[in-house]
Amino acid sequence: MEHSIRYQESRRITLLGAGKNALLALLKILFGSAGHSHALLADGIHSLSDLLIDTLVLIASRFGSKAADRDHPYGHGRIETAATVLLAFILLLAGVGIIYDAAAEVFGARVDTKPSFYVLLIALFSMLINEILYLYTKKVGERIKSKLLITNAWHHRSDSASSLVVLIGVVAAWFGFGKFDAIAAVIVGLMIVRMSWEFGLTSVRELVDTGLDNEVVEEIKTIIQAISGVRALHQLRSRLVGGAIFLDVHIQVSPGISVSEGHFIGQQVHYKLMAEIADVIDVTVHIDPENDEVVAPSAYLLERSTLIELLKQRWHEQPVLAYLDNMILHYLSGKIQIELRLPVAWLQAGVDVQQLNAQLQQALIDQTRIGAVKLIFVL
Repeated sequence: MEHSIRYQESRRITLLGAGKNALLALLKILFGSAGHSHALLADGIHSLSDLLIDTLVLIASRFGSKAADRDHPYGHGRIETAATVLLAFILLLAGVGIIYDAAAEVFGARVDTKPSFYVLLIALFSMLINEILYLYTKKVGERIKSKLLITNAWHHRSDSASSLVVLIGVVAAWFGFGKFDAIAAVIVGLMIVRMSWEFGLTSVRELVDTGLDNEVVEEIKTIIQAISGVRALHQLRSRLVGGAIFLDVHIQVSPGISVSEGHFIGQQVHYKLMAEIADVIDVTVHIDPENDEVVAPSAYLLERSTLIELLKQRWHEQPVLAYLDNMILHYLSGKIQIELRLPVAWLQAGVDVQQLNAQLQQALIDQTRIGAVKLIFVL
C-alpha cells in the first residue's frame, strides 16, 4: 500500500477516535461530578488521556508512513514501532492505575452514595461507541498493516471495558453491593496490563531486530530450495520495520554457470518470496559458488590485476599472454582455476596442446594457491 494512502487511512480513523475521546471526556467529567460517580469521573480522566494518545498516534503515523530516503533506507516504520512501545507503556500505566484505585476502594471505607441514573446512560453510550470504534479501527489497522492502529483499537476496547466497570458499579451500588465494581475494575486492569505487555514486547522485539517466527522461516527456506538452480542456502536473516519484512539470504549455485545466470536465479528467489510471503517488501540475495558459511577459503587469493602481472612474469615467453584479458577465473576451495580461451586456429597450426599446458602449469608450480590451467579453443 502506498505510503500516502496508508497515512490518510491512519489519520482519518485516528481523528475519528480523537473526536470520540473529546466528547466522552467532556460527558463523563461533567456527569460524573454531577451524578456522584467517582468511577465515571475517573473514566472521564481516562478518556482525556486517550485524547493525548490519539495525538501521539497522528504524529507517529505521519512520520512513520514516509517513504525511504537516503538517511532512512529502510523507511520510517520504526517511528511507528517506537510509538507503539510508548502507547503500550501508557496502557500499562492506565491498567496499573485502575488496579491501584480499585484496590484502594476494595480495602477502604464503604461509600453509600448512589450514583444518578444518567450515569448509567453515559456508561452505556460509552460502551457502545467504544466497541464500534474498536471494531472499525482494528479492521483498518489490519488492512493497512499498522500495529500502532491495532494497538489503539485495543485501547478503544479497554475504554469500553472501563465503562463496563462503571456500569456494573452503578447497578451494584443500587442493589447494595458497593464494592463489587472495584473488584471488577481490578480484573479489567489486569487484562489491560496483559494486553499492553503483549503489544509492547512485540514492538520491542522488532526494535532490536528479532527475526521472524520459526514457522515463517521454514516456509521461506522451502520456497528458496524449490527454485531451480539453488543448491543450498545459508545466512537467512530477517527484520521487521513497521510491519514490513526485509530479508537477506545467501544461496549457493553451480560454480560453472555465468554471472548472468547466477543473477537470474537470485531474481527468481527475490520475486518468489515477494509473491508468496505476506508483508515481504524487499529481498537481498547474495550468490555463492561454494559454501562459505563457516570459512571463506578464497577470500585472500590474488585479484585479477595482480594475477595478470604474475602470469606475465611467469609466462613471458608464451604466446598466450595476448589472451589474458579474456581469461575466466574461478575462485573455489581456496584456489584460482584459470580458463584460457585461445583461437581454434592454433589447433589447425599443429600446436601441441598437452605440451603447452604442461609448460604453463610448470611455470606456476610454486604458486600453491593457483590450481589447474585449462585451455579452451574457440572460433
